[in-house]
Amino acid sequence: MTDRSRVKQWRRGAGILAMAAGAALLPFPVQAQQSPEFAYPAEKWASLRDNRLEYEEIADLVHEYNNTVLQNHIAYQDERDKNKDDVAQDYYDTADDIYNNIQYPDADDSNYGGQMASALNSRLQAEQLMERGDESTEDSETIKLGYDQTEANLVRQAQQLMIQYWNQYYSLDSLRQKKGQAENSYQSEQNRLAAGTSTQAKVLSAKEAVSSADAALLSAESNLEKTKESLTLMLGWSYGSEVEIGELPNPDPAQIEAIDVEADIEKALANNYNLKLTERRLKNARTEKVKSTQEQKQKNQREAIATHVKDSYTSLVLARANYEQAVQAFELERTSLDSAERKLAAGTITRNDYQNQQTSYLTAEVDVRTKKLAFLTAMVEYQWAVDGLASAS
Repeated sequence: MTDRSRVKQWRRGAGILAMAAGAALLPFPVQAQQSPEFAYPAEKWASLRDNRLEYEEIADLVHEYNNTVLQNHIAYQDERDKNKDDVAQDYYDTADDIYNNIQYPDADDSNYGGQMASALNSRLQAEQLMERGDESTEDSETIKLGYDQTEANLVRQAQQLMIQYWNQYYSLDSLRQKKGQAENSYQSEQNRLAAGTSTQAKVLSAKEAVSSADAALLSAESNLEKTKESLTLMLGWSYGSEVEIGELPNPDPAQIEAIDVEADIEKALANNYNLKLTERRLKNARTEKVKSTQEQKQKNQREAIATHVKDSYTSLVLARANYEQAVQAFELERTSLDSAERKLAAGTITRNDYQNQQTSYLTAEVDVRTKKLAFLTAMVEYQWAVDGLASAS
């Protein structure tokens, strides 16, 4: 193992304090990971343990190092053999304990009213627990499905955060541009004031614009760091770690042409975590009332999932169109900027005209990046809808 790998291995351990309530602090250095060493080739472990985050590593990083996933993995070890009767029996046993400890007061007790109210409340609590036992549909499989769903949602959240990071990063260019423009305007007003063609009020207004632009830039830089911190913490890095954020994948507009929405709806129905949970609970139903409820829920969920996939596809097509339009607009602005550079060199336009064209070009460039990330987000959301996270309600 390289020194760099050891550093990251220690860093991940430092971010995990306790895996369950009452657990002692883990020793350092420690390899806080879920899978055994032979689960991946050495090259992949090395990549996961370096201090560079790649988009395609997110799912594995969540699985191996996310604190919630690790805690769920530990909790499941005590639940993996439970069947529906075991879970129901937990309710029944608790209810029996309450029944056995109920003490009804004598009529002549001084606090008869309060004691009787307490006894009746305990009895009601026990009855509710017995009812929950009758209605229980949980077993080790539903517990595992819930944990798998949590992990999938964490992967999606991390992917969204990485896209958000780059969106915020690209927006800094626009804010820096606005700050530069404000500073140029402020300088121009000062020059005009010195020449007697401006006023002190206009100079102060231009100065305030600089301060406002500077504050907006500082706020955006702070938000960028917060997003990065949230992302790296959920992937196993400790607070304050120096992590390099890799580039995002490029969305391919041609991929949309290969999508078969109806086929993807069937995949989404087969993969959906909520629907799987409902189907399992229907199988575990003890009463006709619970069975009827789960059957209706199953029907509603299938309809909702199909609708979500269709809506996600519509959003994806729209995002692609917006991205392609932004690319076309950017190419036009690039052509115009090339022309403006030649005209400036020939002295046929002013420096101010050239700067205006340069601003338009930079604005179009930022718009392309923004629309590209929106397109990527739509692709990610559509894929997750197919892969099990389509809304079922």
